[in-house]
Amino acid sequence: MSENDNCQERKVPNITSITPTPTNFISNPCKFRGKTIDILGILSNSGGMTTREISDHTGIPIREVWVYCRRGEKKGIFERKERWGWKATSFGFLILSINNNNVNTCTTQSKHKVNTCETHLYTVPKKSHQLNLTVFTNRSDITEPERVVVGVLVQHYERTGEKYRYFHDIYHFCDETGISAVDAPSAIARLKEEGCIYTRKDEFGWKIGLKVDFVERLKFC
Repeated sequence: MSENDNCQERKVPNITSITPTPTNFISNPCKFRGKTIDILGILSNSGGMTTREISDHTGIPIREVWVYCRRGEKKGIFERKERWGWKATSFGFLILSINNNNVNTCTTQSKHKVNTCETHLYTVPKKSHQLNLTVFTNRSDITEPERVVVGVLVQHYERTGEKYRYFHDIYHFCDETGISAVDAPSAIARLKEEGCIYTRKDEFGWKIGLKVDFVERLKFC
């Protein structure tokens, strides 16, 4: 075998690395902070919220909430809840968890910011939203669709503290509540006459909510 052949055998082939390069690698867990974390903290306690609901909870103007949510959607932190709201993704929960677990390892400035956010946002309000619904549901003049409408809104209020919900339209409302499209209009009209609920259309969809006076009556029944 010639010397040239031996040299060719001893040549080391070029090896291309097969280690994947992560596309969403986060080198600093404190990178995500401020209003993004504020919004994540609110969404972590709900199954989804509208832009207005997030604004009401955080104090961030609605237009800014929209910008942050759209930006977070592109980064995989938020995703659309059907067509009416936003919710945190698994990646968003991971970011929130990293920020919570690394409070003591960040810089003093970052630690101060995270602790401020935790004090302001992550503490679940102690105020009770439990209502006594039996006084209403036990009335003999209340129909089953009316009981369902009030029950759905009360359940949402007890879970989130919001007295209203948004729907695309009456058909979306029927899908969510299980009430037929034939029974829903009359049930809603009757409850509005009774002073139990109100409805309103705005840029976010069809809003239906419990009236404040009705909620107060259920609190003290």
